[in-house]
Amino acid sequence: MSAPADSRHQERLRSAAATARDVLARSGPCRWEVFTKASVTREVEVAPGEPPRELEAEEMGVAVRTVRGGRAGFAAASGLEADAARRAIAGACAVEQELPFDPLPPLRLLAAADGGPVRGLPPRGWASHVGEQLETGVAAISGGRLRLRRCLFQEGTFSWLMQTGEGFVAAFDGTACSLLTEVQPVAGRGGVWREWHHVADPSALDPAALARRIADRALLVQGRIATGSGLVSLILAPEVAARLLTALSTLLVVCRDRRDPLPKLLDSSGRLASDPLTLLDDRLDPEAPIAGPCDGEGLPAARTLLLERGIPRHRLASYRDALAFGESPRGGALRLSYRDYPSTGIANLRVSTEHGLPPADLLRDAGTALYLLRPLAPVLVDVAAGSYRIVASGVWLDNGRARGWHPVVELRGSLTRLLGRIEAVGTDLAWFQAERGAVGAPSLLIAGQPVMGT
Repeated sequence: MSAPADSRHQERLRSAAATARDVLARSGPCRWEVFTKASVTREVEVAPGEPPRELEAEEMGVAVRTVRGGRAGFAAASGLEADAARRAIAGACAVEQELPFDPLPPLRLLAAADGGPVRGLPPRGWASHVGEQLETGVAAISGGRLRLRRCLFQEGTFSWLMQTGEGFVAAFDGTACSLLTEVQPVAGRGGVWREWHHVADPSALDPAALARRIADRALLVQGRIATGSGLVSLILAPEVAARLLTALSTLLVVCRDRRDPLPKLLDSSGRLASDPLTLLDDRLDPEAPIAGPCDGEGLPAARTLLLERGIPRHRLASYRDALAFGESPRGGALRLSYRDYPSTGIANLRVSTEHGLPPADLLRDAGTALYLLRPLAPVLVDVAAGSYRIVASGVWLDNGRARGWHPVVELRGSLTRLLGRIEAVGTDLAWFQAERGAVGAPSLLIAGQPVMGT
């Protein structure tokens, strides 16, 4: 998990790629791409009064894409020894199928973007130290009403190398760190309150500030129950907003269906959402979870404008999908594992907070509002029908002051009206894991939403 381990991985990756190159050179005229990757993940569970529990896992392998005579193949094999490279090549050659175009990007499109310095992982013992500080902070801030149940730290290093038959080579060493906290009441009602945190820089993590954020939100569950109905302002906390954006992400990539649903969701001026909402796929943000000098096919990492002040601008597409659907290649391929064929996908879908409001101002300006803090089910979006469904729990606010806790609320309605009534975005952007990739979202203020039968 240290810098020497990363260097050792790169040596093994280069050796596996060199073996693949030599074998492919003897296989006849062929365009090819070799992708090798190694990763080490450490999971540390810290619970008060118990010794830390650690689990470490390592994964590595080789993937090969081949193109010859109008036929293309792909296969992967685990391990970095010479036999793994040979097995991947044999597998790719065995499954080659005809394609109407060459799916490998030309050399002129390939490049590696400049990246910032790679942050190191915290030393052993850091997780226990942070866990102890969170335990003390949560108890103090809550006045003894809450206790930290456990912290689960995930720390990982990964290294990859991509090489093509035309001589392009890109390599990257990266790290990732996240934290799941669980808090529960010492007495009375209320279950476990869980929060997941992307830790961009472990050395900059402030346990005291994190404990306050966790305790403040978890204490709301302990408040009295309050309900309401009618047209009210709706505030989506970052986690709820991120779930909504995840559900919308299919509109931001190339459409594989002849019946593209996006045009039907636009208003007469071509808007999908109101003016405050700008979305980007940001592969250059050093704070984002997914980093690297290029996308999954070797096109340089970029910041792609997807939605500008509510108006669709570009869609993501891998090089292969760009050719198939008549889009311009913008570096939209995603490849999270060596086993994955590079496919179209968001890496870091992010809301622009350039003109956002501080959270306190956003809550105060909302007037009477339902502040949805925790999704209780996946946010569902039916793009064909233009509808949405959100099931969440939250708190009723009167000019920023909490009136009571609302355990469950289900909201349904028109997707275009929901997006068209976004009045403001916050500055409290936080990153969350999506099914593939990550989503960075702040709080969203939405005006005039119906809350029925509560």
